[in-house]
Amino acid sequence: MQPCGPTTEGKPSVLVNVTEIVDSTKLNAFHLRVVGLCALLIFFDGFDLQAISYAAPAVSAALGISRPMLGPVFSAGLAGLTVGALVFGVLGDRWGRKTVFVLCGVIFGLASFGTATAGSLTQLLVWRLIAGFGLGGATPIAVTIATDYCPKRMRAALTMIMYCGFTIGGVFGGWIASFVMPYGWEWLFYIGGVIPLLLAPLLIVALPETVEFLVNQGRDPEQIGRILARLRPGYVAPAGARFVLEHQNVGGFQLVELFRHGRAVRTLLLWGIFFSSLVALFSFTTWLPTLLNGLGLSAGEIVGITGAVQGGGLIGSLIFARIILRVRPFLMVASGYLLASICLVMFSRMPAIYPLLFGAGLVTGTCLVGTQNLLNAMSAQLYPPAIRSTGVGWAFGIGRTGAILGPSIAGLLLSYHFAAADLFACAAIPPAVAGVIALVLLRRIKWEAARDLAAA
Repeated sequence: MQPCGPTTEGKPSVLVNVTEIVDSTKLNAFHLRVVGLCALLIFFDGFDLQAISYAAPAVSAALGISRPMLGPVFSAGLAGLTVGALVFGVLGDRWGRKTVFVLCGVIFGLASFGTATAGSLTQLLVWRLIAGFGLGGATPIAVTIATDYCPKRMRAALTMIMYCGFTIGGVFGGWIASFVMPYGWEWLFYIGGVIPLLLAPLLIVALPETVEFLVNQGRDPEQIGRILARLRPGYVAPAGARFVLEHQNVGGFQLVELFRHGRAVRTLLLWGIFFSSLVALFSFTTWLPTLLNGLGLSAGEIVGITGAVQGGGLIGSLIFARIILRVRPFLMVASGYLLASICLVMFSRMPAIYPLLFGAGLVTGTCLVGTQNLLNAMSAQLYPPAIRSTGVGWAFGIGRTGAILGPSIAGLLLSYHFAAADLFACAAIPPAVAGVIALVLLRRIKWEAARDLAAA
């Protein structure tokens, strides 16, 4: 923390450690409101991913697009997710988390409407790119907001619960698709557009800017004091209070700071985990409905299996949130990905029988999607507040490059007549790689902790 300075009256100011206050608060309705508002917008990330997957066969027929050509359509949205995470992650540390979060929601809502009006492959690609751009920024900003506000002891668990909005969105995407697809695939995207636009005014009014960002930017002390009073009911800032963080503004270009002060190795390892994980997650979930359709399953059965994957992710997230205080988080990440790899191999060997595939999808989602949600929550805790949005945004962005490659590679293999079972088996490789990298990162974190303790 920076030393105490004088007030304008020449009297010593009272130094208030905002980090300490936020970390030590007890969970209350204000925390739940922030987490809930973030989860509402994250819901549409999961919804949109499933919407384009379910709509793919109908879009292919309506626009005259062959099945292999759907790969670029999927990848266009993922390219937008990548760029959005990289750009808006940095802007979140400069403009404010709330401002960027609301902007991202509006961009996505408008682009979702545009997707519904697409009349050609080119138009569809452009609208999917823009929709991904908005959602790509919203997701890491939501993780940052939740991390900035939640008590330290419950931070990872609450962030994971917030990110369950993504998983729930995926589940609802399947359910809503089963109801509205008979009326036209466009309705999926009308629904996905109007609700985020209606959410924007609610977020502007009800979601506060994060207090750590306000302190870093030297904003109005009275505003900071009011937010702290909502975090800790009954708190009254002392007269002449000077608010500081344990890690003050680092200055300079935030991206460079990810590689300074010994953070380079952990940053690169984190990027490797995200990349490997999202190769598997997006190739599996994006192509799952199409591949199941090729196995001769009915539309209702396909919705059930894909819903089981997302439902398993919700179960896995809740399990991890429950035990995260008892086990080293990155040991859980490593174990989860290694189990996910085994589950994908198991899924690839299942016969085309609905109950068996439903059960395999549930277990696979528990490990693969649940572990990804755990990784999302833990990524924010590797960086100080001043560069947290940048750190999370770039981890998501690098990961999204894997999300782009995964469906594209799967589409290429499909064009060479790979069987569905072989594609599912190939998807088991990246989670195994992610698990190994997570073990290396765990070892690195332990080494850094020992180094810092020795230097103290």
